[in-house]
Amino acid sequence: MRLRSKVLAAVGVWCLVIVLTPLMRDRFPAFSAFMYLFFSPVCHQLPQRSFHIAGHQLPVCARCTGIYLGALIGSSVASGTSPPRWVLMAAVFPLVLDGGTQLLFRESNNILRLATGLAAGFVASLYVYAGLYRWNNTRNERIKG
Repeated sequence: MRLRSKVLAAVGVWCLVIVLTPLMRDRFPAFSAFMYLFFSPVCHQLPQRSFHIAGHQLPVCARCTGIYLGALIGSSVASGTSPPRWVLMAAVFPLVLDGGTQLLFRESNNILRLATGLAAGFVASLYVYAGLYRWNNTRNERIKG
């Protein structure tokens, strides 16, 4: 299996589990409870900052949802080279600004959280994929030579 396929499969399963968790809550409550617990170390899971499907909260907040969906989209177009570092800073800055100002003096909204997460997740995945690509090529060269 090619690297892109592996990365897309991993990120795709991650995103699928996020969407399926609330949908399976009524039918498979133990699985759903485990998935909420599984995602709790990486997300605060505040109900007012999360999207809901079928009346149940996603196991991650709107910003994390955006980061993971952005990573899925970015992984599908990533190449073996990462963009200049300023691109990462430009993509992460709105997320930091939104999250930081929200802590201090204003309340953000879920659409803005999703949008800033999408941008950051998309660009971050370009860097992660480029790093995995270089690592994979180095590993393959060592095996051959």
